[in-house]
Amino acid sequence: MIKWLKYIFWTGMTLGGVYIFLKFVRPFGFGAWDAYTVFQKCVIWPLQSIFQKTLLAPYIYLALGFTLLLECLIPVNPKQKLFSDSFFQDFVWFFYETILNAIVITVYVDSLRWVYTTYFSFLTIKNMSLWPYWVRFALGVLLLDFLYWLQHYINHKVYWFWEFHTIHHSQKEINFFTDFRYHIFEYIVRQTILVIPFLIFAIHTPTVVVFSIVSTWYTRFYHGNVRTNLGPLRYVLVTPQSHRIHHSRLIQHKDQNFGSLFCIWDQIFKTQYQGYSEYPETGIEDAAFPHEQKIQLLKSLFMPLMQMAYPVVKLTHKVQDFWRNKG
Repeated sequence: MIKWLKYIFWTGMTLGGVYIFLKFVRPFGFGAWDAYTVFQKCVIWPLQSIFQKTLLAPYIYLALGFTLLLECLIPVNPKQKLFSDSFFQDFVWFFYETILNAIVITVYVDSLRWVYTTYFSFLTIKNMSLWPYWVRFALGVLLLDFLYWLQHYINHKVYWFWEFHTIHHSQKEINFFTDFRYHIFEYIVRQTILVIPFLIFAIHTPTVVVFSIVSTWYTRFYHGNVRTNLGPLRYVLVTPQSHRIHHSRLIQHKDQNFGSLFCIWDQIFKTQYQGYSEYPETGIEDAAFPHEQKIQLLKSLFMPLMQMAYPVVKLTHKVQDFWRNKG
């Protein structure tokens, strides 16, 4: 307890020091009120909007209730509790994801859009606005889903990106909230891959909104402890069974089933695993990874920070070893 009080004390002292510095020194004319205004615009307002779209939206409770019901009726692992320690830890990740996503979308994505519209707007294909709406909508959904597949594929195939993506794969008891377990670096990679094609193809906001609502909560569902491959739908959609294969620890399942909503891209690019009745254990083969243990409130609140720091420290040591051996 004393250790955490020290952290809180020094955090308060640091924030107080920054406030005094901005208020009285005003570097480059940037004062304390300016900092508060930026913080309000980039963090507080986006958080209010995103929490309203999540905690206050009825579909989260419908999706969660449906998933938990299926976990009771047809679980993959009957010994996995509905509200296990892993479920609680991933629920903590849900709040981190909301905050990180708000910051990345507001700051990074807005900056990316500004750069594009200022210097590269000539790349936008404007004639698409003349196409029938249903054609633009269908192409927009397919393009979005393909870009999610591509971003996911890159995360697995590029070593440096994979180290950050291991956070998502580290969960040994995947559940409804596991899909919120992502490093902030992944949001930057994802938004870069998604936003630029949005702008080039002039995808309209309604397409993005509809796809996001359906895809977001469907992906939560197929992370559940649910034993089903959805029958014939498995040839079109990602299912709890096919995505469990993606999270598998077994070598024969490595780098398979990258789809987000549809599995058609995996079928086209030969990354679809054809075993539709296998339900392997999940997790990663890294004994040093800081897995959550028995839930303790304060430790659980800080665990996502520890897990996000792990790949940074690991890659830093790798770079240091490289230069040491080179020298």
